[in-house]
Amino acid sequence: MLAIGRVLLSENALLLIDEPSKGLAPVVVEQLGEALKQIAAETTVLLVEQNFGLAAAVGDHAVVLDDGRTVYQGSMAEILGDAALRRRYLGVA
Repeated sequence: MLAIGRVLLSENALLLIDEPSKGLAPVVVEQLGEALKQIAAETTVLLVEQNFGLAAAVGDHAVVLDDGRTVYQGSMAEILGDAALRRRYLGVA
């Protein structure tokens, strides 16, 4: 959270954030998600995240990589609306 706060002190066109939820308690992940949604309203956010719930809450576009290859690229709404797609690429339904 401190690192994100430091970044926000300067005007950035892009925020690249890698695995921000790793090792955090679920309640803190929720707070982080809310903060990232607010940031995304004003700044482009490129989020690399394995926590699908957090990624879905923040993102409007998704790129799914498997072993370094792009296996899905499209809207987050499409992935959210298709359980078979989520199960195939993410192992979650």
